[in-house]
Amino acid sequence: MKRLLNILAIAVLLISCSKVPSHLIKPEKMARLMADVHTAEAVIEINRNNYSNDSLKQTLKQSVYAKHKVTAEQVDSSLAWYGRNITYYMDVYDRTIEILEHRMIESGNRIAAEAALSIAGDSVDVWSRARHIYINDRLPSKTLTFNFSSDPNWERGDIYIWRAKLFNNTENSRWVLVAEYADGTIDYLTQSLAGDGRKELYFQTDSLLEANRLYGFLEGENRHGTTLAIDSIEMIRKRVNHDQYRSKRLAVHKLSRILKTEKNSEVSSDSIATDEK
Repeated sequence: MKRLLNILAIAVLLISCSKVPSHLIKPEKMARLMADVHTAEAVIEINRNNYSNDSLKQTLKQSVYAKHKVTAEQVDSSLAWYGRNITYYMDVYDRTIEILEHRMIESGNRIAAEAALSIAGDSVDVWSRARHIYINDRLPSKTLTFNFSSDPNWERGDIYIWRAKLFNNTENSRWVLVAEYADGTIDYLTQSLAGDGRKELYFQTDSLLEANRLYGFLEGENRHGTTLAIDSIEMIRKRVNHDQYRSKRLAVHKLSRILKTEKNSEVSSDSIATDEK
């Protein structure tokens, strides 16, 4: 059955090929290219020390383009066209997912691979919801919500980076992240982001408190008659460097004490001046 579905998916892409402008990357080739791009991005994410600057990241991306015999200009113009023709984009993205899933199955036990995301580590993707969503006038809701409860791998001061790629983001999208702590207090971060491309929200939990829940939502707004596409959604959890974090807190406390001392001195000087008068 799965083999039949794969054949049908390829057939749909082949039919789509005739409707894509000749100077652009065809759907099947585009899907395989995007699968390799996603794989390259995962390699960069896992091996951040080896790709510490934009030049190294760009070199890896260019090697992917070279493998598929395309240029950055071709990729950019093709992505722009697919973004404006969302039906074709959805076909390509569904095919991209099929390719990635097939590779994962071939490389080993897929269940073990998924379980590996929840193990303890310095940098893991803990997102368990859909990786891509579409927002348009036909949908009753334009909000993506999530709710994570704590597990044994949570640590105080954990950093969460919520990322996604947006296409047709002509209006502002609203991102909200909330951390709820064991003592009943909360921290939250809200931000409005506009434009297409990769967007992210950086959120650090309190290193002195025990977080027991992380939740939030992404509220998209599409222009009438268009579809807002949000894909490559991920939530990267990173460990805080407690030594650096402690140093920053001490610096802030020291600055606070200095400011208070200066303020008290000013008050004392004003009092003396008033008494002399």
